[in-house]
Amino acid sequence: MLVRTFALALALVTCGCAIFTETYGIQDVDNWAARNEPLAESGKMKWSEFYSQYLEKVSAAPVISNSPVVERLGIMVTASLYYERGRIDKTAFDSVQGIVRKYQTIDDPAANLLARNALVKALEEGDKAGQSGPARKSESDR
Repeated sequence: MLVRTFALALALVTCGCAIFTETYGIQDVDNWAARNEPLAESGKMKWSEFYSQYLEKVSAAPVISNSPVVERLGIMVTASLYYERGRIDKTAFDSVQGIVRKYQTIDDPAANLLARNALVKALEEGDKAGQSGPARKSESDR
């Protein structure tokens, strides 16, 4: 009986530590994002750098399930690189980013599907526009 009580107490303590570690890890990543997103918005950091570092931090955080978040950040790394290279314009980038921001607290693959579809649509429209000849946005416009 004493062994069973000790095992139960040990399990509760271990579980409590894991929950604390996970919560702290998530909060640390959220704080990093809150500090650095304004840098990307102001142009002091490239969006691709912001999302790449964000992805690294989320991947390294001790979280039980972060696969939808990791996938979503991967979509944003891709979108930001396409934006910085002129494959999509600011409006298209803002559209993909708006979807990701709207659904950032939902761990639902359907939210990622919406963001992926918006990126694909933006690329298709950008490719069509590139064939008809309008100038791409300059680096200062990004």
